[in-house]
Amino acid sequence: MAHDYSFPQELLTLPIVDRIAYFQQYTMAHPKLLRAAETLKNAIDEPAFFSLIFLFGPTGVGKTTLLRRITQKLLASFQTEMELDKGFIPIANIEVATPEFSNFDWKDFYLRALGVLQDPCIQLPGSGRITNLKLKTSLEAALKHRRLKVFCIDEAQNFSKVASGRKLRDQTDCIKSLANLTGVKFVLAGTYDLLILRNLSAQLCRRSVDIHFERYKAENEEDLKAFRGVVQTFQRHLPFEQEPDLLQYWDFCYERSFGCVGILKDWLSQALATALLEGAKTLTLSHLKSSAYSHEQCIIIVNETRLGEKQLEFTSDSSALRIALGLESHQVSVTHSTSQTTKTQSRRSATGNTKPQRRPVGGGENVG
Repeated sequence: MAHDYSFPQELLTLPIVDRIAYFQQYTMAHPKLLRAAETLKNAIDEPAFFSLIFLFGPTGVGKTTLLRRITQKLLASFQTEMELDKGFIPIANIEVATPEFSNFDWKDFYLRALGVLQDPCIQLPGSGRITNLKLKTSLEAALKHRRLKVFCIDEAQNFSKVASGRKLRDQTDCIKSLANLTGVKFVLAGTYDLLILRNLSAQLCRRSVDIHFERYKAENEEDLKAFRGVVQTFQRHLPFEQEPDLLQYWDFCYERSFGCVGILKDWLSQALATALLEGAKTLTLSHLKSSAYSHEQCIIIVNETRLGEKQLEFTSDSSALRIALGLESHQVSVTHSTSQTTKTQSRRSATGNTKPQRRPVGGGENVG
């Protein structure tokens, strides 16, 4: 296949590590990413009707890339104001560390947050011995001082990793308190495991909004068309002497990435490294297979993804809500359901079955 070099041609003369780094740093504005980015940007720009923004998506869908894109756009839009006020930081990002021993470490979170806000208190001697309360107070002050618009927390599902279920509400209450006291919007981005924190209280439901960053789905023809476009774009940016033809293997690419662009890119990065180290001039199916997730790994990820998607599916059946509000009675709902079941069973009854009826008593020709 002829190569029109969508990547810088001089890469072909550079060491392997530079060619791999180029592809790892490359990002594309594909349809799902653009749609999620627009929704998130609108949620950030809207008046403060809500303080928490939950960003859900399967592992490897590109949530971190999305947050990076939003950060770049917001920094660019406030560039003039930032030049006039060197202390102004419109947006900040932090990744929540996975806690040890199933106990979320708030002190670690506060110190990391103060670090990205460049707060001087973390440079003081003995800052690691400061209590959580003082660190939280310092973070509140830093958020106000920096006049932050939005604080993005990646891998936020780690907030739910606590030893006791009773502490789950405390996790979101603490973030909600930070948002309310400082006027800063918080984006909690994570996998579907984050769903456990979403609806812990009525107040949290009222003060939060959901954004679902979806994968490309095989049952949707438009999604498949877009996914094939993603595969083609990636193949043109793989720095080989000969452009690989990944489109002929697009279904295998989908099978082992589940329609998640982030997984696909990480997979192709690994396959690229394998091929270059072998001295190959292009990427082959063999390289793809050797770098792909195993069948067992794929099944685990797919099952978790579909379970999370199901929890976020929109349902038009409001009967449970109407019953809870007293607009419908439970008896009416049960009667309607029973009636529908009876009709269905009646239609499906086998031909020749005797219908229930009263047998005659006494009389007849056999009576002696």
